[in-house]
Amino acid sequence: MQDAIATLLKYENIVTPQLRTGDAIGHDTRLRGLERRWLAVGQGTRMAGFAVLTFGVLTALRVRGIGSHFWMLQDQIRDWSLVLGPFSELPLVGSPTHFGGYTIGPVFYWVLWLLRVVIGPWFQDLPHAGGIGQAVLQSGADALLFVAIWRRFGSFWIGLTTVVLVATAAYDLALSSLVWNPTMGSTLAKLAIALVLLNWHIGSTPRVAVVVAVAWSAVHAYTGAIFVAVGVCAAVVSEPIGRCDWRGVRRVAAVIVVAIALLQLPYLGHRLSQQADDGAMGGVFDSVGRILSGANEPAVANSIGSYVRAVQFIALEPWRVPFLGWGLVLSGVLMTVRYRRDGSLLAVTVLPQLAAVGGYAFFLADLNDYYYLSLMPGATLMVVLSVTSSVPARWSTWVAIGCVVVALGSVPGKVRLAATMHRMPEYRLLVDGSRRILSARDSVRFITTEFALPSTADPEFLYTVLGGRIDPGSPWSAAIAVDGRVVYRRVEGP
Repeated sequence: MQDAIATLLKYENIVTPQLRTGDAIGHDTRLRGLERRWLAVGQGTRMAGFAVLTFGVLTALRVRGIGSHFWMLQDQIRDWSLVLGPFSELPLVGSPTHFGGYTIGPVFYWVLWLLRVVIGPWFQDLPHAGGIGQAVLQSGADALLFVAIWRRFGSFWIGLTTVVLVATAAYDLALSSLVWNPTMGSTLAKLAIALVLLNWHIGSTPRVAVVVAVAWSAVHAYTGAIFVAVGVCAAVVSEPIGRCDWRGVRRVAAVIVVAIALLQLPYLGHRLSQQADDGAMGGVFDSVGRILSGANEPAVANSIGSYVRAVQFIALEPWRVPFLGWGLVLSGVLMTVRYRRDGSLLAVTVLPQLAAVGGYAFFLADLNDYYYLSLMPGATLMVVLSVTSSVPARWSTWVAIGCVVVALGSVPGKVRLAATMHRMPEYRLLVDGSRRILSARDSVRFITTEFALPSTADPEFLYTVLGGRIDPGSPWSAAIAVDGRVVYRRVEGP
């Protein structure tokens, strides 16, 4: 075991030359130029290999059994129905919200439509194809985040710890293969954070525009990602500020404004075409208006409590952490002190957490845990970095290895918990029954089941996706039994 750890420590010292003073690659003159170039190529190859491995493992974990238990409720049926049509018929805004209005742009539907076109035909356009597509995007974002953290901090261990904790969080894992806009928003926010950590935007105006567009697309998908988008915008501005390049600051600020404005053109088109429309996010503006008018006070205590509960439920369940709120505060302080000169890092880790606590204080309705999904990568990285950077440098690698051991040890319990959430085991019966009905009849009057379904599920939806017709004039109805058999009954009368 000691030999294996020694080998891994030696490996980490080799693959992170750019961040280690006195590293053999950069400073040992005994290495010839050819050897230096080989090691540099080897570093990129190793990172790519681990990224591919991370992507494959996480995708397999997320889509395991999805064809048997896909969560097909009202939101999934509505959104998958929309993307089954042509792109030109997609809405110009996002999904409806449960407190009124809708999200401010159509990126969720654009991406979901693309997933349906690319992946759907392999699964007869059944809705779990969209779940597979969202899982693939999520795993790709995780792989990129892994590489970004590894390169940024020169530590394989910190990158691995963070991604394992983020990607195997039970609630996030349960939601990651759903056709659902909060999951898409979390994925796009994570991708934007990874691009910032890679410093991909530095020195290129078009890249700044891309990073901002990805972050704002997360807001299109789910409004709760606004706090990460604010952090990403602050991060791209912080780079020219750090160089006192005020012309560069103005240029980046202009790029941010233009990128967001262009992404809001579909929303503008929607408002111009819908004269009776009350606009997006009506519930949010109602809460803010009541507070600004003095009718209500900001719900600061509720916002703080909801944030801490969300971190516990999303990132830590089934494990309980005492005094979690104070731990998060301490992590934020340590992070800010240790990385006070790294404005872009603080902007995508600490700033979104503070912005969320402050922002949700102006929202007077109940705060659900999934509102905070997009904050979890930044919060997790904040905690991991505060732990690994608060010890003497000679111990930091060993502490990081200990964090990996703890993270991996928590995976089985979280995976078991995820398997109990947001599953609809009747989905396989509906798929098989719908196929049997279609093979026997191209139309029926209605379809029922002899087993209970969630109230917003639709036993007829899959049959119509496969090509069948619900015909009010058909003389036949069909009932799917609990063993998968189909019972046909003649329907009398109109």
